[in-house]
Amino acid sequence: MTEGDRRNLITTSQELRRLRRRTVSAIINQLHGFDAHEEFSDLLEEVKNKYGVTRIGLFDIDLILWDFKNGLPLALLEVKSRYQLREDDGYAFFDEPQYTFLEDLAFYLGVPAYYIVKTRVKWLVWRVEKGLAVRRELADGRKVVLLPLEKARRFNSGGMVHKFIKEELLGRR
Repeated sequence: MTEGDRRNLITTSQELRRLRRRTVSAIINQLHGFDAHEEFSDLLEEVKNKYGVTRIGLFDIDLILWDFKNGLPLALLEVKSRYQLREDDGYAFFDEPQYTFLEDLAFYLGVPAYYIVKTRVKWLVWRVEKGLAVRRELADGRKVVLLPLEKARRFNSGGMVHKFIKEELLGRR
């Protein structure tokens, strides 16, 4: 380690405590956000039950890639973490209502939608398209979609930057 490297390290306990406080604060803010989502979802469920409303759903989209110059969405992105995903399973499982919502919204907006999964060693990318997902109902009544792993495009971090994000999402060669 050179002298310059040593100067760039956090060296004082005051700086370390400040970094720790900011990290804890960010985590707490995320947890409060999750709590607010859950509470709003409960309120919506109450309206559905109390007033017999049946044709509504509440979904979130992880990311919307936005073109500020033209004021238009470029892509819808659902980003997941599946560190336990095994190639020999053949499929990745996801929530069916959310997948269908993303599929329909992408069609309505005329933009592509993607499921992006970070595994332990690589990124898997599926473009959401009619006919890609296999829909199933589990024994407990939950509906899931299975995305075939053989249809996923595989990228390391460099490939995500250069091939997927720069070329495919932004259309720059």
